[in-house]
Amino acid sequence: MNRRGTWILLFSIAFIILLIICIFLYFSLVGPNYDSKYSEKIRSGELVNPIYGLSEEQSIASFNESFVYYLLFSIKAYNLHGATLSSDLPKIEIYVDDSVFNVEIDKGEIYVDRGKIVEKDIIIRTTAKEAVKMLKNQNYVQQSFLEGGSSIERIASQTTLFGKGYLNMYNELTGKSLTGNVIKIYVD
Repeated sequence: MNRRGTWILLFSIAFIILLIICIFLYFSLVGPNYDSKYSEKIRSGELVNPIYGLSEEQSIASFNESFVYYLLFSIKAYNLHGATLSSDLPKIEIYVDDSVFNVEIDKGEIYVDRGKIVEKDIIIRTTAKEAVKMLKNQNYVQQSFLEGGSSIERIASQTTLFGKGYLNMYNELTGKSLTGNVIKIYVD
């Protein structure tokens, strides 16, 4: 092969690799946005905070899947997505006191059930009292995670979490942004 043909081949391969990396980063960082869908659910009354009309004690005593659903809605977990070029959905296990909830997100829909889940990405631990405080005041979410009232544990690899959009959710939970450390994910 002549010299010109070799350069064209090398340039083409480098271009394809760069294009694949750009597509991966785009879908990982930007991802789908279902904010308008959930805003419509709020406006139509389809989605209502389950603590509405309940005292703190009543809310804690009746804590169930609808509370977990609304908490995940409030931190925009609905924007999580399957990893690029994969059908692996985001899966979260949530411990609230002695109760365990499992969550799967598929195309903006949040599915909550009781019990553990296989191949989870993260585990969130909190108490019913902390969760109710977060449902009362969305600004308290970050405070709860920063002060240790609630915690998040990474189970899946950083690459998997990045690919599924967990960086944005982490920002909602802690108020800290990890996007400056994206390159570090692949160096570790």
